[in-house]
Amino acid sequence: MNNMKKNILYLVYSKGISRIGDVMFDYANNRFLAGINPTSLSLVAIYQSLESVIGVLFNLFGGVIADSFNRKKIIIATNILCGLSCITLSFISQEQWLVYAIVITNVILAFMSAFSGPSYKAFTKEIVKKDSISQLNSLLETTSTVIKVTIPMIATFLYKLLGIHGVLLLDGLSFLIAASLIFFITPVNEEVETKENMTIRGIFDDLKIGFTYVYSHKQILIIIALSALVNFFLAAYNLLLPYSNQMFGSFSSGLYGTFLTAEAIGGFMGAILSGFINKSLSSKRLMLFLAYSGLMLMLVAPLYYMFRNVIILAFSPALFSLFLSIFNIQFFSIVQRDVDNEFLGRVFGIIFTVAILFMPLGTVFFSVVLNPNNTFNLFIIGVSITILSLIFSTLLK
Repeated sequence: MNNMKKNILYLVYSKGISRIGDVMFDYANNRFLAGINPTSLSLVAIYQSLESVIGVLFNLFGGVIADSFNRKKIIIATNILCGLSCITLSFISQEQWLVYAIVITNVILAFMSAFSGPSYKAFTKEIVKKDSISQLNSLLETTSTVIKVTIPMIATFLYKLLGIHGVLLLDGLSFLIAASLIFFITPVNEEVETKENMTIRGIFDDLKIGFTYVYSHKQILIIIALSALVNFFLAAYNLLLPYSNQMFGSFSSGLYGTFLTAEAIGGFMGAILSGFINKSLSSKRLMLFLAYSGLMLMLVAPLYYMFRNVIILAFSPALFSLFLSIFNIQFFSIVQRDVDNEFLGRVFGIIFTVAILFMPLGTVFFSVVLNPNNTFNLFIIGVSITILSLIFSTLLK
C-alpha cells in the first residue's frame, strides 16, 4: 500500500512536470514563430501539423515497443532525450537556424511522445492495483487541467522575462526532472516480459497480433470505435467554439473566452468527481456519462432563448465538459483494467492513432456541413453524442 501511494505521487508529479514542459515548449515556440512573420500562418501551421503526422505514423509502433520492453525505462529514456533536445535548442542563437531547429526539435518530441504515450498509459497497470486505476487517472486529469489553465499565463511572464532561450532551457530541465521521478517508482504488479531483440518483421508481426487481439475482444473493439466517433464530434465542438458570438448574436463579445473558462472549470470538477466513483467501472456507466454530456450540450439553445444571460448559458459547456471529463477518465480506466498487460501498449497505440485520425476528419466534414451563424449548432452536436451513447449502449449489451 505504501509503495502504491509513493508510485501514485511520483507518477502524478512526473507527468505534471512533463506536461508543464510541453505547454511551455509549445507556447514559446508558437509565440516565436508567429513573431517571425506576423502576416503568415505557414510557420505555425507546419510546426503544429507535423506533430499530428508523427503521431499517426508512430503511435502504433510506440504501442508495440511498450509491450516489448521495460515501460519504466522507455519513459525515463524518452524524457531524458526530450530534455537534452530542449537544452541543446536553447543554445542556438542565430534566428534563422533557430527556426529550423525548433521545427526539427518538435518532430523529435512528437516522436518521443509516440513512444512514451502508450508506455505511460500501460505503465499504470504495473504500479497500482486494479481498483486504484481510476483514482490515479482522476489525479492525472486534475493535474493536467490545472496545468492547462495556469501554465500559459506563467509562460507569458517567463517568455517576457527570459526570452525564447530561457524558456527552452526550463523546458529541458522539466523533462529531466520528470525522468528522475519515474526512477523512484517501484512496480507492484507483474511487469511486461522484455524481449532480448527486436526485428522490423517482429514489430509488424506484434502489431498484427495486437489488431487481432482487439478484433477478438469485441467489447474493447466497440469501445475503441466509440472513442473514434466521439473524437469526430468533438472536432465539431472545438471548431464551433471560436464562433460562439456568431452563434449567439445577442451577446456583444467575449463569449468564446467565457465558454473556454466554463469548460476548464467543468473539466476540473469532472476530474475530481471521477475519483469518487472509481470503484464502479462499467461500460453501462460509461455510456451514461457520455449521454449526460450530450444532453448538457443540448441545453445551450434552450438556455439562450429562455434567459439571454451569459452566466446561465455558460453552464451548458461547463456541464458538458464535466461529464465528458468523467467519461474520458472512466474510458481509459476500463481499458487499463480489462486489457491483458502484454497487449496494453498496442491497444493504447491504436486508440491514440484513431483519435488523431478522426479529429481532422471531423474538422473538415463539419467545416463544410455547418453554418457558423446557426444558433442550433451545439444543440446538433449534443443530440449526435446522445444518440451515439444510446447506439453503443445497445451494442455493448
